[in-house]
Amino acid sequence: MTESKPVTVGDRVVIELEDLAYGGDAVGRKDGFAIFVPQGVPGEIVNMEITQVKQSYAHGEIIEVVESAPERITGDCKVNGVCGGCQLQHIDYQAQLEYKQEMVKDNIERIGGLSDVDIKPVLGMEHPYFYRNKAQFPVGVKDEDVVTGFYAPGSHEIIDTEECLIQHQLINRVISKAVELVEKHEISIYDEDSHSGLLRHLVVRVGVCTNQAMLVFVINGQRIPGQQRLAEELMAEIPELVSIQNNINRQKTNVILGAKTYSLAGESKIIDYIGSIRYQISAQSFFQVNTLQAKKLYDQILEYADLSGEETVVDAYCGIGSISLYLAQAAKQVYGIEVVSQAIDDAKENAELNNIDNCYFKVGKVRKILPKLKSNGLNPEVIVVDPPRKGCHEEVLETFLELKPERIIYVSCKPSSLARDLEQLTAADYEVEEIQPVDMFPQTYHIEAVAKIVRT
Repeated sequence: MTESKPVTVGDRVVIELEDLAYGGDAVGRKDGFAIFVPQGVPGEIVNMEITQVKQSYAHGEIIEVVESAPERITGDCKVNGVCGGCQLQHIDYQAQLEYKQEMVKDNIERIGGLSDVDIKPVLGMEHPYFYRNKAQFPVGVKDEDVVTGFYAPGSHEIIDTEECLIQHQLINRVISKAVELVEKHEISIYDEDSHSGLLRHLVVRVGVCTNQAMLVFVINGQRIPGQQRLAEELMAEIPELVSIQNNINRQKTNVILGAKTYSLAGESKIIDYIGSIRYQISAQSFFQVNTLQAKKLYDQILEYADLSGEETVVDAYCGIGSISLYLAQAAKQVYGIEVVSQAIDDAKENAELNNIDNCYFKVGKVRKILPKLKSNGLNPEVIVVDPPRKGCHEEVLETFLELKPERIIYVSCKPSSLARDLEQLTAADYEVEEIQPVDMFPQTYHIEAVAKIVRT
């Protein structure tokens, strides 16, 4: 016999919102049954309509805010609540930081089983808008006009956005002018249902400290008709645009970039800085999307690493070497490991660009490269790990434990995978001394955190 639930699709219910879940939805309960609702604020009483019912929870939409929370604000974004790019723009920024601290704390305690970890207040931004140095916007057609912007939540409907308040303002200028010229040159727009048309995405990267911009046309073909003229017009209109690229993606896929990129005009890379370290960034490089907050993040890593100049450091999942090179200023030597060979090539170039000669980069999976380095006598005092959202492979954590470093600095972009991995590390001879969250993504639910893990 199926257990009955207190709500069904289409029901109108009035509930009090209690918490903010990872993902940005507020959570309330009807007879103990959890209901998730976007655009809510804890402490509010809302009249809502149930849109989906699962086995142990439901989703709904707010019809009316009966009693508003003091943290609710009216933002300046014209598409807030419709566009899927931001989830928390309706909440006062200081309150956002407090909710994010609670998200980290909840995951560490509930998933990691660690109840006595010192979780610091979140390091936020003084001006939490116009911070993103990279935009990846799909391109579509609506009412015969070319449109671009984020998708609506849970769909592939493009929400046409004239100015995105979390993108660097140079990105907004480049996107606006690119759309204007795409229409002028009558470039065909990709249709994902029929897999026809040419232009799929516009990708823009900006060097925040250098004011350089790169525009990448992602196309379902080999070239854009009249592409050289198009590139010349764009660069004449926007002097900061120093690089225009074509990326070829002919696959029927949601993956944005294809494997091949070639230059249409200007440089193949742009330059940006984190602190005093200079980085070359290509169309496909991984680079922190919030340059100013990245310095706070890297300074925190450096503080937790507690380097005297005599230590050997391993930087697992090193990407283009951004953390490796930052730590090399204070370490004896740094070994960076990354599975993407192009990223390692970029890391070596970045080391040369900064005249850093105490960084060594290896291509391969961390769980395979680390044992080889150990067999060759590598004994790092510090391991820094900045894994993908899913966290570390279990074998990677086991290898860390076998190497027995004095400190492990874990940089995480997902609190639940951080909590799971901390549980494994603290089951051995390590303890979490403290965790410092850093708000790399204001107005969204995402939160970065740096954990200092020390050998007991």
